[in-house]
Amino acid sequence: MHVPGMTAVASRLLLGLALVFGSGVTACGGDDGLDCKVGEPQYQTDLYFGRNRVNNEPVSEAEFQAFVDTVVTPRFQDGLTVYDANGQYQLESGELVHEQSKIIVLLHDGSAARSADIETIREEYKSQFDQESVLRIDSQPCVAF
Repeated sequence: MHVPGMTAVASRLLLGLALVFGSGVTACGGDDGLDCKVGEPQYQTDLYFGRNRVNNEPVSEAEFQAFVDTVVTPRFQDGLTVYDANGQYQLESGELVHEQSKIIVLLHDGSAARSADIETIREEYKSQFDQESVLRIDSQPCVAF
């Protein structure tokens, strides 16, 4: 998502999501005493990748898949989920922006190493596709396979 004022917008969005989900949104590495009835506690990170680019065509399906294949999959070889989304956000100017997005869901152990891998993914996407931000949301669900 590369637009002026996006950092403030992303911050407001994250705060709003934290208020909506309450204790379900935790910092990686924390222990909120989750008592799973089924499965085991794991960490889930959702990454939101905007596809619009300033003065350029949106990130294509092929470009995004190549990014997943070369940047994400080597760090999360056990698996991940990717899905399409249509997002919108309001700029500080009041303009409502609509944007096609991709969301990647990662399950992991919440370690500092996994968090560093996720930050590398975010930074690489911003660099490769001229983006200001990639939204990251961490939670700790109960997971059963």
